[in-house]
Amino acid sequence: VSCPLLLQLNEIITNPTEGQFWQADHIKPVYSGGGQCSLENLQTLCTVCHRERTAKQAKERSQMKRRSLATKYGCDITKFLVKM
Repeated sequence: VSCPLLLQLNEIITNPTEGQFWQADHIKPVYSGGGQCSLENLQTLCTVCHRERTAKQAKERSQMKRRSLATKYGCDITKFLVKM
């Protein structure tokens, strides 16, 4: 069984193309208030690490949204009551 990370790295090494090696990224993600990309909030990641970090952040955002919706509707049972 091949590791996806090793397959990606092998592709980069054997078939390099422009934009494939380094990506600029926010240190503090935009979704948690890091929208300003000053030099203090800028980092450079290899493309593979950037892809993994982005996937992890997408999962975190999804979980935050799910928790937010649960809190919004979970505490008020009147939304489920029918008025007569």
